[in-house]
Amino acid sequence: MTRNAVFAVPVLLMLLAPSRPAAAQQPPEGKFFHHVFFWLNEPDDPQARQEFLAALRKMEKIPTIKYSFIGTPAGTPREVVDNSWTFYWLVTFEDKAGWQVYNDHPIHNEFRKKAHLWKKVLVYDAVRVD
Repeated sequence: MTRNAVFAVPVLLMLLAPSRPAAAQQPPEGKFFHHVFFWLNEPDDPQARQEFLAALRKMEKIPTIKYSFIGTPAGTPREVVDNSWTFYWLVTFEDKAGWQVYNDHPIHNEFRKKAHLWKKVLVYDAVRVD
């Protein structure tokens, strides 16, 4: 086998191997999912949005949080989609005990003092089905 062939075989194998998107294969860590939707009182006020986001990002420091995602409506115009909320927060925990630590944490209690920023909050908690 020539020197070029020795190097070409691994490259060919890599090119022929089925590829899979890494992000699609890796679900968020944890088994307890905490979905929170917020409707701000002043959704178009940049200062209110900034204050809210700063307070929300501070909560990401709570040690039992495994994964955090902050989002805004995607604006998908379908009858079954609710785009009326302002911010969404997904956090995951290893289990309900981890969520309880978060729920009782002083940083979370401090965040609750920012309730004047929102008119509505809706929470969906779920556990992963294995």
